[in-house]
Amino acid sequence: MKKDSVIQFVGFITNLEFSDFVPQWEEYAKQFMKVPGAKITQRKSDAKNTFKYVSQHELPEGGFHFNFMKGRNSEHFPEQRVKVVQAGGYLAAEMGSKLHEIKGCVKTMAFISHDENDIDFYRQLTGYRYLNIYQAYYENCTYGHILEFFSAPAQAQVLLEQLQARPGCEAGFYKDCAVPSARMASAGLQARAAHQ
Repeated sequence: MKKDSVIQFVGFITNLEFSDFVPQWEEYAKQFMKVPGAKITQRKSDAKNTFKYVSQHELPEGGFHFNFMKGRNSEHFPEQRVKVVQAGGYLAAEMGSKLHEIKGCVKTMAFISHDENDIDFYRQLTGYRYLNIYQAYYENCTYGHILEFFSAPAQAQVLLEQLQARPGCEAGFYKDCAVPSARMASAGLQARAAHQ
């Protein structure tokens, strides 16, 4: 991740399995992906109020003109059971690990509301090895912060329970996914796919 990059987070609310979701995502992504560098993560738990899939798109800060949904915060894939939520652009405020997936670790993503002003609370939680903090770049971002915790499997559930008990925090386990499409690979996109 480059220092002056903006990470666009897009959430997907759906019941579709990954194999059914990816072809629809690819068709939809062709409309807005001009720069290589997308990644998809998939929720592993049935946590409420979180996205089943999240894609991240890294773009240079100065050239950030993400016209994903023409001004709307959410929409649906055409004729599909997928709600798309553009969470907005975020800067990497703190990177405990530059890797998106760490061998032997469980990834927990937390979506923090704008009303939460005590980010130190999250740094002081127990049970994680690394913490990445993304801070909203725009005022109209859906969340104030998006956090990625990496923890040992034995400690992940305790961490998730701490996060879910915090008002204004939506959290769940996620895993990076590999997108098998030749079309996306030929476009130079490096997407990882989630395993359930």
